[in-house]
Amino acid sequence: MAKRKRRSRAWRRFLVIWAVLLLVIGALGCAFLYKYLDAFESTRPELTMDEIMASYSADDWYAALSPTAGTLNEYEDAEALYADFFDATVRDAELEYRSAVSRSSADEAVFSLYAGITRIGEVSLLPKENGTVYGFGRHEWQLGSVTARPLSECLQAVTVLVDAPDGESVYLNGVELRQEQVVDPAVSLEEISALEQRFTTRQRLVRYSVSPLYGAITVTDAEGTEIAPSGTVENGSVHYVIKPRQTYSFRIEAPEGIEVNVSGAVLGEEDVTGRESNMFRKLDVPGGGYETLQYAADGLYSEPVITASYNGVELTPVIGEDGRLFYFYPTDAATNQGMRDAAEEFFGAYTWYSSYKYNGVALKNLSDRILPGTELYSYVNNSYDAMIWASATEVSYEELSFDNYHFVSDDCFTCTIRFKADYTAQQWYSTVSYAMQDGYKMVFIRSDGSWLAASMSAFDS
Repeated sequence: MAKRKRRSRAWRRFLVIWAVLLLVIGALGCAFLYKYLDAFESTRPELTMDEIMASYSADDWYAALSPTAGTLNEYEDAEALYADFFDATVRDAELEYRSAVSRSSADEAVFSLYAGITRIGEVSLLPKENGTVYGFGRHEWQLGSVTARPLSECLQAVTVLVDAPDGESVYLNGVELRQEQVVDPAVSLEEISALEQRFTTRQRLVRYSVSPLYGAITVTDAEGTEIAPSGTVENGSVHYVIKPRQTYSFRIEAPEGIEVNVSGAVLGEEDVTGRESNMFRKLDVPGGGYETLQYAADGLYSEPVITASYNGVELTPVIGEDGRLFYFYPTDAATNQGMRDAAEEFFGAYTWYSSYKYNGVALKNLSDRILPGTELYSYVNNSYDAMIWASATEVSYEELSFDNYHFVSDDCFTCTIRFKADYTAQQWYSTVSYAMQDGYKMVFIRSDGSWLAASMSAFDS
């Protein structure tokens, strides 16, 4: 029994000693943990970030971020763009930071900086030099660097497409585009007339492509004129078109049935801009004669190449002083000498009458070659009183031709008279000389076996 009591007292002493030992170990552990937690709390990088966030003004952030925002391209001012971005997104926003754990280490703490939901950069903290030593590998922090998010990631990029005539200088934000930026050397003009769209050979433009661009875009031509975009941004691209400054036009007159071809487009009814049949006005001609069709176009960007033909025969135009092209039927194979003589004798009589004053014989000679009852007959015979006061004029023809004899019916034909002449008029006290190049459209009708002039009109009338 005494032996059992001795063992019990020994066990109690052991338990007491062990409990005391555990208490001592626990106390030491708590003291160690408390010291570690204190060191941990005092050396959290977030404390330094809080101090930075509290002390930095918007201007401080701009001064820190802007130098690292990066460069863009030769067409834009990155510094100005970043200033605009900062003012619009950062300056009045509530800034906050988030730990970039994956990029942090024991020797660097990295934080992402946000303005609202927009990430604007990073702040890096480094161990503070000569800072308090806390042990446990812990240390105080100091600002290492502030780095802006690249400007190219902050702004929406667009591609600028510019179509311009080949060889034309084009400027993007004041900088001339280069030949190596041409991505398509043959772009069709879109805003052209329906006629020009039918041309087989058309003016082409070259297309420049520049990307990426982030800010305001100004496109100007060689004369400094600003070009407006042809639409809004679509699929990340904005399109500008510089049309050729030089445009072309044409005026054409041709009798019906003559095929007129402009740069591969055969002119049809939809292209007719006017009709006239004045040559046959008040004349008794089967079918009323024929109509002369008029074609006109302005604002063409492609220089028109114009040809005409009749029944497969290529025609040569008469060019008016205003550049108008006059086409006529080619001379019919059945043309006879009597028709040629009638035209030449009429014009000879007309020249004699219109060149010399006080000449009643000349008037009769001319009247005998005109069909009575026509407007031409009345005009000539009613002109005599005025011709008395006209100056005597001598005419010297450099060129004179009678062409385009065409049968309208068995008893009616048309032809043209073209001439280039020098005139010398004897006025009261002086002599006046001048040159003239002109032509007439003639209608002749057979009466009692003779061809007589029935109508005479200038090409441009």
